[in-house]
Amino acid sequence: MAGESTEVYLRRWQRSAHLVLGDLLAFDDLPAMAWTIAVSGAITGTADSLTATPDETRRAFVAWAGRLGSQWSERTDSAGAIHLYAPFTWKQSEPVGAIRATIYPTFDGGEA
Repeated sequence: MAGESTEVYLRRWQRSAHLVLGDLLAFDDLPAMAWTIAVSGAITGTADSLTATPDETRRAFVAWAGRLGSQWSERTDSAGAIHLYAPFTWKQSEPVGAIRATIYPTFDGGEA
């Protein structure tokens, strides 16, 4: 019985996340992101780092962070990849998700 009620809550959280994601996808002036809804209902947006240049990846992340009013952090790992992360809220006070981006060093040894 307890597991059944947990599943009900998880599905409710996912439905709520789906509604938020619908709102976010209506921002036609922002770059496309890959979006994921976790079992818990948390939403993660990931900026494209496969087909976009490092500058395009950063601009997409910064545009979304700005629109969502997010404070974001940046760190560089030991391999030189830059990781950007910004939690966000949507029509409520508690975080509902985060956006992120990874900017990989260029192959030619130049800056990302």
